[in-house]
Amino acid sequence: MMIAIDAAPPPVSVCRLGPDQRAIRRLADLPPTVRAALTTAAGGNVSEVGSVFNATDVGGIAKGPTMRFIQGFKVGTLWLTWVEQGGIAHRYRVVGLRETGGGVMPVASVDGQRSLCATSQKMVAI
Repeated sequence: MMIAIDAAPPPVSVCRLGPDQRAIRRLADLPPTVRAALTTAAGGNVSEVGSVFNATDVGGIAKGPTMRFIQGFKVGTLWLTWVEQGGIAHRYRVVGLRETGGGVMPVASVDGQRSLCATSQKMVAI
């Protein structure tokens, strides 16, 4: 059984992360290497902004995406992706990915329940 929601995602937030930041409004706007690294770091499929995803795993193992892209940012070589994650405890996360000479590597996946922006600002400061 699949329990999915297609409700609107949280509103896009303005978040100041640095003078060279670039906002990413759609999953499809991420470069393929970053999108692939996000999918790997997320442990499976990530659905597009506003698309259906499994918000819970009630009723058995979820099939299909268990994460939904909200928005993202590029600051220098750091990509910060905001995702909504379903499962036993629905939550919002910031997945940080860094471009390196060898590709794109995950650097952190942090619960951002209180503030995705504040979590992102801390990740940029590291």
